[in-house]
Amino acid sequence: AVTAPDVVAERREGPFSATIDYAALFSADGHQVSSEVRWDDDWFFADSTEYNHDLAHTCAVLSAVANAESAYYQQGSSAPAYAERAFAELGFEEVSTTSYRYRSEVLDEVLGVVDGTDVVAYTLATRHVRSSATGEERLLTVVVVRGSYGSEWLSNARIESAEDEAGDGDHLGFTLAAEEIVADLEERTAQEDPGVERSYLFCGHSRGAAVANLLASYVDDVPVLAGAEDVRAYGFATPNCTSSADARSARYDNIFNVLNPSDVVTMLPPTAWGYQRYGRDVTLPRTGNDALTDAMRASYEASMGVECAVTAADRATATSLVANVTTWVSSVDELVSPFGIAVLAQACLGVDLGQLLASHYPNTYIAWLDVTTPADLTFA
Repeated sequence: AVTAPDVVAERREGPFSATIDYAALFSADGHQVSSEVRWDDDWFFADSTEYNHDLAHTCAVLSAVANAESAYYQQGSSAPAYAERAFAELGFEEVSTTSYRYRSEVLDEVLGVVDGTDVVAYTLATRHVRSSATGEERLLTVVVVRGSYGSEWLSNARIESAEDEAGDGDHLGFTLAAEEIVADLEERTAQEDPGVERSYLFCGHSRGAAVANLLASYVDDVPVLAGAEDVRAYGFATPNCTSSADARSARYDNIFNVLNPSDVVTMLPPTAWGYQRYGRDVTLPRTGNDALTDAMRASYEASMGVECAVTAADRATATSLVANVTTWVSSVDELVSPFGIAVLAQACLGVDLGQLLASHYPNTYIAWLDVTTPADLTFA
């Protein structure tokens, strides 16, 4: 395995801006892009149930960074350690990406399929944050979960769940990943001063968002982490990950799912089968022929070096695809049957999946967040 990098960060206080570099698929030659983000310690002394647009934007960029980190851990790669550099730029004191070590090589991913291991890669970073108003200090732990990679795509298909007496349950593949992170956090907090006040921030894109969503819901439900006085989560392109009827309870109002209305991944598994997300949905504007869409496209091209591929027709294509499947297939069990597979294959005929997924990629979300304000978003 490749050894984890050692990056030294400088202490940074107060509100500031930082430039974060990372790799992005479908960008121009070189695949490295940059995003300007903001940081403010005071965010973590505010009400965690209030949506913070600047924090959301920073989390979206960090989620993209988490995806880019895998290249560093591949033998022979010259890719930089993007996650360590990003958190160092934000003044974090400790950064750990050791979970990537055996989860970024092709051989390790194949072995994971063979032995049935369901794993997750994530960046864990800590720093002390201080309130400018009161001087209060907390230890902030940030967990950014990598999106789907290698054999983790098979984990995404493990939709079955261990249901409780009410028939509620969480997506099994995402649950196993979240439980691994909880165990890591419990071990870390057991070795620290129990009297320290702590804040937790969980984020991720796609599969990473689903795992972050469940992770935050577990901490909200049971105080498994000592001193977890303050918890918030921001997920992007979050799939539906639970059949819990209580997922929209007010106790999960500290969880925000930022969604592109044209993104088919956010529609899966279908709500018609009883699936949803914990917390609140924050929906970006629809892609159309308007000034806001033009601004989003300009932001995307400025950072990526290529034109944004999304179109106004993508939403209709995504909703039609899901509707065609759920019209004939009523459950996950039916989907994995020969009939269900045939229905899915038929529904995908004539659909340009590459075009459809353009609305799903991290930099499409980042471009929308670049040009919007909370007034442009829909909250549910």
